[in-house]
Amino acid sequence: MNIYKRLLGYVKPYRWRLAIAFLCMLAFSMANALVSVAIYMVTKGFVQKNQIVIDNIPYLSKYFPKITSVALPIIWVPVILVVVFILRGFFDYVSNYQMSNVGILAVRKVRDDLYRHLVYLSHDFYAKGRTGDFLSRITNDVGQIQGAITDVITDLVKQPLVILFNIPFIFIWGGKYALIAILIFPLVAIPIVLLGKQLRKLTKKMQERTGDITAFIGETLSGAHIVKAFTSEEREIHHFEEINKSVFNFFRRTIKITIIQRPLIEVIGAVGAAFAVWFGIKYLPPERFAAFFISLYICYEPLKKISKVNSTIQQSIASGQRIFEVLDSKPTIQDKPGALVFSEPIREISYEHVGFYYEFDKWVLKDIEIKAKHNEVIAFVGASGSGKTTLVSLLLRFYDPVQGMIKINGKDIRDLSLHSLRGLIGIVSQETVLFNGTIRENIAYGRPDASLEDVKRAAEIAYADHFIETLPQGYDTPLGERGLKLSGGERQRIAIARALLKDPPILILDEATSHLDTQSEKEVQGALENLMKARTVLVIAHRLSTIQKADRILVMDKGQIVQQGTNEFLLRLGGMYKKLYDLQFNL
Repeated sequence: MNIYKRLLGYVKPYRWRLAIAFLCMLAFSMANALVSVAIYMVTKGFVQKNQIVIDNIPYLSKYFPKITSVALPIIWVPVILVVVFILRGFFDYVSNYQMSNVGILAVRKVRDDLYRHLVYLSHDFYAKGRTGDFLSRITNDVGQIQGAITDVITDLVKQPLVILFNIPFIFIWGGKYALIAILIFPLVAIPIVLLGKQLRKLTKKMQERTGDITAFIGETLSGAHIVKAFTSEEREIHHFEEINKSVFNFFRRTIKITIIQRPLIEVIGAVGAAFAVWFGIKYLPPERFAAFFISLYICYEPLKKISKVNSTIQQSIASGQRIFEVLDSKPTIQDKPGALVFSEPIREISYEHVGFYYEFDKWVLKDIEIKAKHNEVIAFVGASGSGKTTLVSLLLRFYDPVQGMIKINGKDIRDLSLHSLRGLIGIVSQETVLFNGTIRENIAYGRPDASLEDVKRAAEIAYADHFIETLPQGYDTPLGERGLKLSGGERQRIAIARALLKDPPILILDEATSHLDTQSEKEVQGALENLMKARTVLVIAHRLSTIQKADRILVMDKGQIVQQGTNEFLLRLGGMYKKLYDLQFNL
C-alpha cells in the first residue's frame, strides 16, 4: 500500500477541493438516508389519503416520549419527495465535480513529473528500455490511476457515510429484525480479500504486455518502408496479433475477477436481506416494510461499490509500480554539489588515460590520450565498433569514463555543471533529428529567442536558404514528424544551421555526410566547412574524402588509438589508415 499512499500524495495540493467534496458527501449521505422517510410517507399516503399520521415507529416514543404521533397534510408527501431528491442530486453533483477535478489535476501532475523525470534521466537509462514502453507508462499507466484517485477516495468516504446514516433508519423501520441483515455485513469482505491480490498480479502483467504493444507499433510504423520492402506485412501482423492476444487473455481474466465480486456480494447480501424481509412481511405494517426494504437496498448498494474499490486499488497499484519504477530511477550522470559554471574561452580539450565499458570488463575504450587545441580539427576513423562514437559521447557526459578523466582548460568535466558543459558543444550526427515544428523552430532549437534574421543568416551559411525560400510558407513551413517532408541533404543542412545558430566553441560531427549521395554531400560539405571555422572540431568519419584537411587524424581499432597524424603522413606511414584509404578509393 506504500505505492497507493504515494499516489494519494498527489491529491494533497487540492485539499480545499477535497474539503468541499467531503462536506457535500456528508450532506448527500444525510439526504440519501431520508429517501426511506419519503417512501414511508408515500406508502402511508396511499392508505390515509387526506393526511399522514406517523404513529407506529419503534424507538420514537421511547426516546421522544412527548411525541406519540405526528400528523401532516397530504400535500407534504410530494414536497418532501421532491426536496429530498433535489438535495440528494445537488450534493452528489458538487462532490463528484470536485473529485473529478482533483483526479484530473493529480493525473496531470503525475504525467508532468513522469515526463520531466524521463527527460532528465541519463543516456544509459534509454539504452536499457524501449521508447514504446515509456510511452505506455506515460499514457496508459497514468490514465489507469485516475480512477484510483477519484473513484476510490469518493467511495471510501461517501459509501461508509451512506451506510452509517442509513443504519439508524433500518432499525427505526425494521426494529429487531434489522439485526439479521446487519450481521451479514462482515461476510461481504471475504470475496474482496480473496480476489484482490490475484487481480493486482494480473493487472501488472497486462500493463507490461500493453507496453509491448506500444513498443511494437512504434517500431513497425517507423520502419514501415522496410516491412514493405521485405514483404513482411503478414509476419508483422501475426506477431502483433500474438502480443494482442496475450493482452486480451490477461484482460479477460482481470474482468472475470472484477465482475465476479459484485454478484458474490449481492448473493451474500440477499441472504441477510431475505431473512429480514421474511420476518418483516409477517410482522411489519406495509408503510414500515416499504421503508425498511428501501433502507436495506440503500445499504447494500454502497457495499457493492466498496467491493469495486478494492479492484480499482489493485489495478492502480500495478500501474503505480510501473510509474514509480521510472520516478525512482536516479540519473547516473548528475551535477556535483557546487558544480562550476564554465564560461572561459576554450584553450584545450584533453583525454587523459580514458577507459570505458558498457558491460563490466568488456572494454570499449582503453587508455585514450588526446589533446585538442582551440581551432584544431581532429578526425576519428576506424571500423564500426572501434569506439569512435563512444569517445565523443564521453565529452558530452552521456556517460562518465570508468578510468581516467576528460578535461577542458585543465578542469575535469565532471566538476562542471551539465548545462554549461553541453552549452559549449554543438553536434551534427548521421541520424538527423528534427522535430514536428516549423523550419524556424528547428533551426532556433538551441536558441529559442533568436530573431528571424539570425535564423536566416544561419540558414544562408548552411546553404539551406535557397530550398527553404521555395517552400510554401518559407521558414514557417511545418516539417511534420522527424522532418520526413525534406530530403536527407536538406534535413542535414537544417541540422547544420541549428548548430551554427547555437554558435558553440566545440563542434562534434558524427558521420554527418554518411547517408548522403555525392551531390548532397558536396553541398553539405560546403556548409560544414563554414560551420567548422574558429571552433575546436571532433569529426567521426567513414568517408575519408571528408577529413583530408583535418589537422590530425586518429585511427582507432578495438577501443585504442593505433595511428595518428595528417592525411599525407598516414598515407606514407602505411598500416590501417592506408588500407582504409585504398579500399575507399579503389587503389
